[in-house]
Amino acid sequence: MTSWTRISVMVAMASAVAAGVALAQGKDADKASLEKTIIANEQRLNDAVAKGDSSAFKALVSSDAWSLDASGPMSMAEFLKNIKSAKIEPGWKISDTKVLWIASNTAVLIYKWTGKGTFMGQPVPPVTFCSTVWHKSGDKWTAAFHQESAAAPGK
Repeated sequence: MTSWTRISVMVAMASAVAAGVALAQGKDADKASLEKTIIANEQRLNDAVAKGDSSAFKALVSSDAWSLDASGPMSMAEFLKNIKSAKIEPGWKISDTKVLWIASNTAVLIYKWTGKGTFMGQPVPPVTFCSTVWHKSGDKWTAAFHQESAAAPGK
């Protein structure tokens, strides 16, 4: 192999590696942007519940969505019947977010919810660990499933 051939091969290999790194960085940037969108949607969804805003809630949740908490499973339709009973005090927050990717159009957001209030006349736990399955159909992300677990004392 001549030195020019070796140099050409090395340049081609370096270009391929650089292109692969750039592609991976682009995908990471896209993923980070999508994760910000999902977290922002979850924030808006929690805000809709806190305000009893059924229109904003419906805009973010799949019509066949379900939720699960200590009271058992609940369909979106059932939740909407009771959304006005949510009395969440100002100052609630979402923290410790993590997005787990299932597919390019499906992700699970896990987070810690902290706040005070009641739902259907019952107190909500002040610290709750939550997960929401978000699915993208077309250009819209909607929540398909939501789960809540009251935190153990001291968490």
